[in-house]
Amino acid sequence: MADFKKNKPKSLITKVLQEKKTKANTPFENFKVSFQYVDSSQKYASSFRDWQKAGLLSKMLELLQGYCCRPLLEQIDGDKFSKYQGFPPSDKTLFAFPAHVPEDADWARIHVTGPAVIIGHIVKDTFYVIFLDKTHKFWLTKRVTGN
Repeated sequence: MADFKKNKPKSLITKVLQEKKTKANTPFENFKVSFQYVDSSQKYASSFRDWQKAGLLSKMLELLQGYCCRPLLEQIDGDKFSKYQGFPPSDKTLFAFPAHVPEDADWARIHVTGPAVIIGHIVKDTFYVIFLDKTHKFWLTKRVTGN
C-alpha cells in the first residue's frame, strides 16, 4: 500500500497551486471578474433576474468567459471595453456614486449588446461589476443629453 502512494501522480490542484506560486511575480494575470459589490438598488440598475428575463444574462456570461482568457489590460479597446476618466458628472448620469466603492475607483464598462452595458471598476486584473445597466443610463450619450 505504501508503494502505491509513492507512485501516485500529483493532483491537478497541487499542480495548479505550484504553478501559481511560480507565477506570483508575473505582473499580469488573466482577467478575473467579481460580483462581490453588485448594486441593483438604484433606479436604473438591473438585477441578475432582470437580465435573465431580458435574455441578457447568458450573453453577459458568455462575453465575460471570453474576456477571462487573457490579461485584463490587454483587452481595453475603447470600444467594447472602455475605461472612464472617473465616475460621470451628475449631469451625465442617472446613477449615484455607490458608498461601497472607493472614491478613486478606476471605472470602466463592457458593452454587452444593444444599449446593455456592465459597469464596474478595475483593480489590477479584476473587473468588479457594480451595475448591470440594460438601458445605458450610467453615462448618458450626447443623443440623450443634447451636449
